[in-house]
Amino acid sequence: MVRLSVRSRSQKIHLRDRSRFLERLAALLTEGYLLPTALTLLLPIHSRTFEAADEGLSSILKSGGNAAELMKFLGFKDSVLFPVEIAEHHGRLSESLESIAKSFGRTEQVQTKLKNIMVYPVSLLGFTSLLFLFFRMNYVPNLAELMSSFQSGGDSNGVPAYLLKLPDYFIGGIAVCLFGTFVFWKILKAQKVHVQVNWLLRLPVVKKYIRLYWSHLIARELGTLVHSGISLQESLQVLAEQNHHKVIRFIAGRVKSEIIQGQPLSAAVERMGILSSDMPAFLKHGELTGFLGKELILYSEVQMEQIEQQTQKWLKIIQPAFFVIIAACIVAAYLAILLPMYNLVHTI
Repeated sequence: MVRLSVRSRSQKIHLRDRSRFLERLAALLTEGYLLPTALTLLLPIHSRTFEAADEGLSSILKSGGNAAELMKFLGFKDSVLFPVEIAEHHGRLSESLESIAKSFGRTEQVQTKLKNIMVYPVSLLGFTSLLFLFFRMNYVPNLAELMSSFQSGGDSNGVPAYLLKLPDYFIGGIAVCLFGTFVFWKILKAQKVHVQVNWLLRLPVVKKYIRLYWSHLIARELGTLVHSGISLQESLQVLAEQNHHKVIRFIAGRVKSEIIQGQPLSAAVERMGILSSDMPAFLKHGELTGFLGKELILYSEVQMEQIEQQTQKWLKIIQPAFFVIIAACIVAAYLAILLPMYNLVHTI
């Protein structure tokens, strides 16, 4: 539970360039600076509200707050707070922050690349929709009136104006998908953890990503704990009692119950069937060699590389897909214009 004063809770702290902040914080901790001192040195560089931030951090420290509470006050979310909380047990906070900074930087790069990819096709699709709206309001009525003057009522085929509505259909479909995703996410968050896990593992595309992501997280944190000299059961207990990732808490609890019954870690993970299918083989090799901690850390890096590769593949598909949609709209516009003219020529 975060112990913050009323004033510090209401104050929002915005940090500039969060990935650089985490990198610099990790570097200062590696050099031997204490966490409060390192934060005091960095806040004037990364925060416009230094006095409010310094006052809030002092309040948390005086009330006995930990590193995760300090980072939460600075606006970091559970993806950062989770490894920071675990680092309090294995004592490698600087290494954890360095790893978080790299992940943070990769995420920001993907988001920036996605924005750059989407700006042009989305703008072009919007412009095409407005242009087609102008055609429907001005061109179609005039053409329909022209055709009706040359054709009898029974022979009139009309203007296929629905072809000019294709951009509206595409934009409406995208809006429905986004709204459906938002509603599904809200309903999902309201469910119990085991229900969330079951639902996510049934989604065709998401389940591959989510297995990789969960496997990466639990391998990274469990590997760091074990490599630091903490026993396997104690490490699983730490993960099962942390407060910032419900799914990892659920997985760690189930694995620990299997370990207590005498099952090896590899068998427990395999029987659970939630994490990546190749993870039990890595675990079995680590158990045989006695380097389980190192094997898990290596495996987490492999999983992150796979996540990045899959993300890059999808990014390469998104922009061409939008251009195909725009091309279909342009072809439809030509058909909407040429077909009535073709029928009109044959009538004359």
